[in-house]
Amino acid sequence: MTVSVIVPTIGRPTVRRAVESALDQTCPPDEVIVVIADDDRVALDLPDHPAIRLVTVPERTGASASRQVGVRAARGDIVALLDDDDLWHPYKLERQVAEGLATGSDRWIVACRAAVRGVGRREKVWPRTVIGPAQPVADYLFRRSTLFFGDGMLQSSTLCFPRNVALEVPLDSVGDAVHDEPTWLMTLQGKFDDLVIRQIAECYTIYTVTSDSVSRSFDDRTADYIDWGDTYLGSSSARTRGDYFLTSAVTAAASAHSASGVVSAIGHGITHGRPGPMAYLYAMAKLAVVVAPMGRRVG
Repeated sequence: MTVSVIVPTIGRPTVRRAVESALDQTCPPDEVIVVIADDDRVALDLPDHPAIRLVTVPERTGASASRQVGVRAARGDIVALLDDDDLWHPYKLERQVAEGLATGSDRWIVACRAAVRGVGRREKVWPRTVIGPAQPVADYLFRRSTLFFGDGMLQSSTLCFPRNVALEVPLDSVGDAVHDEPTWLMTLQGKFDDLVIRQIAECYTIYTVTSDSVSRSFDDRTADYIDWGDTYLGSSSARTRGDYFLTSAVTAAASAHSASGVVSAIGHGITHGRPGPMAYLYAMAKLAVVVAPMGRRVG
């Protein structure tokens, strides 16, 4: 079995360490494909290694589209994704490939736990609970049992799978979705009865969350999150829908300091779902945080 690692980048200096962590595997990949826009190549700093292949695109196309460019260019039977500001433990590929092949299926996804690092924050290992056999991705990711994030996570840099899976259902087949990996995984799960999703309990990825991370945005995209829930969670349980709107959509609004967005997300969740108690508490806490500064200004 041959393995290709795909690293989309915008030329950030962290890409060098990310690529080095991919090359420094106990089971080294056959190639590391770095996908970058032409204009970003000026800032690119990569190790000198024969396994590295550079694939350029005319302009920035977004993470999912760049990953799919890498999938199409890959020569490996198995693909692993790595963001340009994340890192891998040396045993990651060896452990995941073995787990995937052991499923006996031609369609599998193997993830792992990740150490989440943020500036000025204590490192946390997520998810707290790995996805269960045949558990719906939507339920695993969006049903809330505590007040805190980290119960469920299937992040891009933790994913490993056969290349054919992403050729059958491209990573960018859903366009500019607000939840790239969940949308793709849910689409796969809905299309293929034989899809096997496994999540290794060990922590083999370092997921970096910084102020300039592509995955973070402070624009008010509450409406986009609500639209996503309406589109992709229609067949999920009322509890999962309600919890999603009162957590993910509320978080998007709170990150943009939009009190009206928080209220809109809460109202939509109550109308179009049946949120659980933890989702209600989370949403009320976020609303209080957003509204408090407004009260101080009025006073």
